[in-house]
Amino acid sequence: MYLQPRIKAQLFLVMGVTLFWIVSGAFTAIYKCVNYIPELDDFIFVVPNGLPLGYFLLVNIIGPAVGGFLGGGILIIRLSEKLRKKSYWYYVFVNFWFFLGFILVLNTIIPYWFYYRDEINNAADPFSRAIDLLVLNPYALRNTVTWMVIAWITVQGLKIYEKYAPTTLIALLLGRFHRPHEVSRIFMFLDLSDSTSIAEKLGHIQFFELLKDFFSDMTDPILDSQAEIYQYIGDEIVVSWSLRKSVLKHVQPLECFFRIENSVKNQKDYYLEKYGLLPHFKAAIHSGEVVVGEIGVIKREIVYSGDILNTTSRIMEQCKVYNQRLIISHELLEKFPRKRLGKYEILELGEMALRGKTKKMRLFGVS
Repeated sequence: MYLQPRIKAQLFLVMGVTLFWIVSGAFTAIYKCVNYIPELDDFIFVVPNGLPLGYFLLVNIIGPAVGGFLGGGILIIRLSEKLRKKSYWYYVFVNFWFFLGFILVLNTIIPYWFYYRDEINNAADPFSRAIDLLVLNPYALRNTVTWMVIAWITVQGLKIYEKYAPTTLIALLLGRFHRPHEVSRIFMFLDLSDSTSIAEKLGHIQFFELLKDFFSDMTDPILDSQAEIYQYIGDEIVVSWSLRKSVLKHVQPLECFFRIENSVKNQKDYYLEKYGLLPHFKAAIHSGEVVVGEIGVIKREIVYSGDILNTTSRIMEQCKVYNQRLIISHELLEKFPRKRLGKYEILELGEMALRGKTKKMRLFGVS
């Protein structure tokens, strides 16, 4: 069954949240068993409610597994999408009340079913007994506070995840960017055409809204093409690929450009109604060795550095000179399988010296 890359990414996040909650549930379960006895001036290990340790651990894993999957799914698939254009504090406010209600429900159902069901059902006043045990009990209150902290860590972790590509975040956590090293990458610089005149026509606020919509419509095509968004620079976006065989075999950089074009065209009515125009863009694609590492003191970023980036930017300048929407370097074009290029029209533009470069480059237009 085929799943869209965006859905795959969302499911990956949901499973990550679920796993985090399961581990947190197991840890808090062990923590609850450790009690300090002042009279003995020592710690003792006692499972609450006189339950077997295995049963107690299982209950404290089942609850977080259900909570992580359902809560994480609602947060990632529904709330995050709906709140994407809202302020950070509004995002935090909505998530706080969502998780508070969600955790209260979960912390009521799970203890009732596994711990207090018989005691509550056999009480003279089941409702009052349920309130005492499931809501006002210090154990229940501590449990709610604990899981609200875990939920807050989850929300902040997702915000960090949004800042980095998945592979970049994993590499960052593993410390791979602590020391700079060389990697082989493909870069595509994509720039909004006539941005200055569009900004003058729309005004700064409306132009910024246009960029947000424009970049948003690129997300699925970029994910579909196994690419990562490296940077947003004004009205320009820089997309990057590693030189994997699958990327080259399926000419993903070329596919990416035309998928973006189709995605924007599919929103033609929306753009014309809201902005009175349909965005057009140009792009350049090149590949080579770059150095990657973490840089900065107050604000740290993962940065690619090398002549390839400057060269790709210079290639994009030639789009206007030769009236081309997409230009690719000969070095990268040669890496693609010839049989995969059949549906593209490749136009040789010739050898030229780019601005600030002494060595001439052979460039091709693609349509």
